[in-house]
Amino acid sequence: MMMKLGRGLMRLGLAAGMIATAGCAVMHSQRGIGSSNDQVAAADVPPPQVQNCGIVSIGSPSKYACNGKVYTSFDLLKLRQDWEKNHGG
Repeated sequence: MMMKLGRGLMRLGLAAGMIATAGCAVMHSQRGIGSSNDQVAAADVPPPQVQNCGIVSIGSPSKYACNGKVYTSFDLLKLRQDWEKNHGG
């Protein structure tokens, strides 16, 4: 009886932790991604590539965490294209 209660509480705590983490990722992804696009595209360092980022969510579009910021796959493509256009690539 006590073992089942402990497992239930552990599952509940794990679920709450996952929900809190997902909520933080969503809030972080909604904070001004558009304002950083111009800064990254104008820098001498190329923007991050999808294969160098961690997956945040798989959906339409997929979201990736790169350098402490969350981008969609379309954001990363646009950053790469803008950077290449500005640097003759």
